[in-house]
Amino acid sequence: MASTDSDEVSGVSLSVLTQVALLATVIGRGVAPAIPGLTVGIAPFITFSGRISAFVSQLVAAGGTAAAIRLASGALRLPKLDLGYRLVGLPGSAIVIALVMAAWARPLEPNLCRVMALAAIAAALAGSIASLRLRETRACGLVLGCASLSGFSHLMARELVSRAAERLDSTSLHWAVAVATLASLLDLGALALTWAYLAEGKSSKALRVVLGVLVPALALGLFAAHGSAPGSGLMRVLAERTLSQLSRAPAAAFPVATRFAITTALLITAGVCAFQRTDRGKVGVVMALSLLSLGAPDMPLPALWLIVAALLAPKQVAFAQMPRTEERVVGRST
Repeated sequence: MASTDSDEVSGVSLSVLTQVALLATVIGRGVAPAIPGLTVGIAPFITFSGRISAFVSQLVAAGGTAAAIRLASGALRLPKLDLGYRLVGLPGSAIVIALVMAAWARPLEPNLCRVMALAAIAAALAGSIASLRLRETRACGLVLGCASLSGFSHLMARELVSRAAERLDSTSLHWAVAVATLASLLDLGALALTWAYLAEGKSSKALRVVLGVLVPALALGLFAAHGSAPGSGLMRVLAERTLSQLSRAPAAAFPVATRFAITTALLITAGVCAFQRTDRGKVGVVMALSLLSLGAPDMPLPALWLIVAALLAPKQVAFAQMPRTEERVVGRST
């Protein structure tokens, strides 16, 4: 399919891919796992939701893998690509793509999940550094860096919890909570940077963006926080289970409502970026995919989102350095 700009890669629209990725994240990681055991008499609906979740996840995984392969091959042809990115980002991307494809057949072993997570984090950091060179791409580079460091912090927190369970070490457990709290602070940093980008330097627009995200996020966080209490309604229980599935363990040293509000804010902000139309580059797509990783690079789809963002971010540096007419020509060729 011909492309008139950098929005499409080998027939795969990156904006549409990001929108479907958001849908797959909410349904596949949140709603579908939260439905079983919710109430009696919904066995057919549980089966149907599981099939929908599997279909959407497989669909977006195939599209994301195709986009990642195409972006990686295109990155090799960029003349001004950083050497560090060539040595770290591209090999890390290849590792993640191979493991995501392997995960289609069977679940990955824990050690392979750790390898995938570290490869995705390394590639994302390399892409972040490559994107910091220009003002036009600095915002997406910072968000990508925060998302990758958040993923690394969540990974370390889970390793500390495993160590605490094996050795009955309470000190490791305390460190795990501290590291998980650091990960949540990095998520807040990524949110703040994304809001600043969406505001475009206008205070009135910044206020609308922040209120448009924070108000529903806080409302849903407070609503879901008491979903496990006796006598809670069906929708409150579903909201609590869904946000628990989307939030990573171990939990940060924040109230439950705050943790749920952060997760909701990440998803809402990713949706705003995914549906935003820009005239130049796909900075919003990079930000949306970074936020959609939700600190889970040890899971195939979140790792894939980090990789696509990491591969797309340096490409925006190349587009930002081109005249407008040359950018259109390169966009058609990719």
